[in-house]
Amino acid sequence: MTLLLLVFAVLMLIGVPIAFAMLGSSLLVIWLDGLPLSIYAQRVSSGIQSFPLLAIPLFILTGNLMNQSGMSERLFDFARALVGHVRGGLAQVNVLGSVFMSGVSGSSLADCAATTRVFVPQMERAGFSRGFSVALTAASATLAPIIPPSILLIIYGWQANISIGDLFIAGIVPGLFIGGVLLGLCVLMARIKGFAAGDPYSRSRLWATFKRAVWALLLPVLVVGGFRAGVFTATEVAAVAAVYALLVGLVIYRTLGFASIIEALVSTGKDTAAILVLVAAASPFAWILALNQAPQMMLGLITGISDNPIVVLLLLNVLLLVVGMFMETLAIIIILVPILLPLLNALGIDLIHFGIVMVFNLLIGQLTPPLGVLMFVSCSIARLKMGTFLLEVWPFLLALVAALMVITFVPGLSLGLVHAFR
Repeated sequence: MTLLLLVFAVLMLIGVPIAFAMLGSSLLVIWLDGLPLSIYAQRVSSGIQSFPLLAIPLFILTGNLMNQSGMSERLFDFARALVGHVRGGLAQVNVLGSVFMSGVSGSSLADCAATTRVFVPQMERAGFSRGFSVALTAASATLAPIIPPSILLIIYGWQANISIGDLFIAGIVPGLFIGGVLLGLCVLMARIKGFAAGDPYSRSRLWATFKRAVWALLLPVLVVGGFRAGVFTATEVAAVAAVYALLVGLVIYRTLGFASIIEALVSTGKDTAAILVLVAAASPFAWILALNQAPQMMLGLITGISDNPIVVLLLLNVLLLVVGMFMETLAIIIILVPILLPLLNALGIDLIHFGIVMVFNLLIGQLTPPLGVLMFVSCSIARLKMGTFLLEVWPFLLALVAALMVITFVPGLSLGLVHAFR
C-alpha cells in the first residue's frame, strides 16, 4: 500500500493526469507482487460494469440538450424577474440562477461555465467588479451537485450501495439552504459595498418569464416525483429526463435542430468518457487499498482519536477539505468511500446524510488552489487573474464552510424529507 500511494503521489506531482496516475501505480504494484496481469484488466473493466452508472451519460445528455435548446437563458430570465429588483439584484439573480440550473445540469462545471458566460458580463455592465462577479459565480456553482439530479451523488450512492433516489431527495433542503446562505451574504455585501438597486419589479414580466421557463422548472419535479412515486429507478428517470429535454426542445420551444442535437451528443460522449475512465482507473486502485486493509486502518486511526460521532464528523470534514484542495472530486469519492464505510457503519453515521456532507465538502475544495477546478474554469472564461479571484472569494468560502457545519451537525436538513417520503 505504501508503494501504491508513493508512486501515485509522484506521478501526480510530475503532472500525470489523475486517472493515469491511478492506473500506473496500481499496475506497478500488481506486477511487482507477481499477480496475473489479467486481474488488473478484470478490475479495470469491472469498475464500470454497473447499471446505476448508465444514469451519468443520460443526465449529462439532459443538461446538454436543455442548454442547446435555450432553457438555461429562460431560467436566468425568470430568476432576474423574480429577484432582480432588490439592491445588488444581479448578485441575487446569479445565485438563484444557479439554484435553477442545479436542477438541470447536475454538474458544477457545466453550471459554472454557463453562468460565468451569462452573468459576469452583465454584472460588470451593472457596476460590479469582475473579481466579485467571478467569485460569486464559482461559489454558487457548488449547488449543482447537491440539488438533484447530481452526478456526484450517483457515484457516491453506487460506491456506498445505498439508494440514489434517497440521496437525490436528501439533497433538496441542504441545496436550498446553501442557496439561502449565499443570498443572505449577497444582501449583506450589497449594503457594505453600496451596490445599486436592481431592475424595477414587474409582475407582468415575472409571469411572462415564468411561462417561458416552466418546462425547464418541471424537470426537477419529474426527477424527484418519479422517485417518490416509485415509478422510476435512477437510471430510468435519467432516460425519461433526456427524452423530456429532447421533446421540449423539438416540439415546445422548437429551438433544437439537427446540428444542436449532434453537438449535445458529442459533448455528452466526451464528458462521459472522461468520467468513466476515472471510474475504471480507480477500481484496481481501490481494490489494492482494500486488500491491504486500508478501511480497517482508517477505522483504527480515527477511533483511536475519538469514537464520538460528532468529533469524527468534524475530523472527516477537515480531512475532506484538505484532500479536496489537492485531488479531483470524483476520484476522492471513488477511493475514500469504500475506506470510510466501516468507520461510518461502526459509529452509526447515516450514509445518506454523510453523502451530502461529503459531496458538499469536496465541492468547496473546487474553489481553492492548487487544483480548484471551479476557480480555473471561471477565471479562464472571464479572463481574471487567480490572485484577484482569491481576494474576492474568501467571504463566500467562509459562508460555505459555515453552511457545511450546519448541514453536518443538523442531519435533519438532509434526512427530514427522506424520512417523510418513506
